[in-house]
Amino acid sequence: MEIGDLVTRAVLTVKPTDSFHDAAVRMIERGIGSAVVLTDGKPSGIITDRDALRAVARGADGTAATVSDYVTGRLSTVAPDIEVMDAARIMREKSFRHLVVVDDEGALLGVFSMRDLVVGLLQERATAAAAG
Repeated sequence: MEIGDLVTRAVLTVKPTDSFHDAAVRMIERGIGSAVVLTDGKPSGIITDRDALRAVARGADGTAATVSDYVTGRLSTVAPDIEVMDAARIMREKSFRHLVVVDDEGALLGVFSMRDLVVGLLQERATAAAAG
């Protein structure tokens, strides 16, 4: 099964110059664990709930800090046609809980999260059980 049908397409996006506090508040309001950072309309990074925890632990002033101060620098993007198990391997190997999904030109299509991974694996298991 490819991840394209499983990705979250209603992605919260922020700019590097946005207040880290405002980005975190928007994540909480939407009940999500990440926001994709866009630079010139293309994904350039991601901030996650883990980044917010690190910022707080380091004593950051979230209203003075910007997204660029705490953005995860190891952005991994994937195409929507990769298989669920391949996405799982990437996430495990890189210790990521989110993968940014882009098209051939690098435009944002969505985010593949651990939640999406679980849904995909359960669907694959149900399909396999029905077939055999």
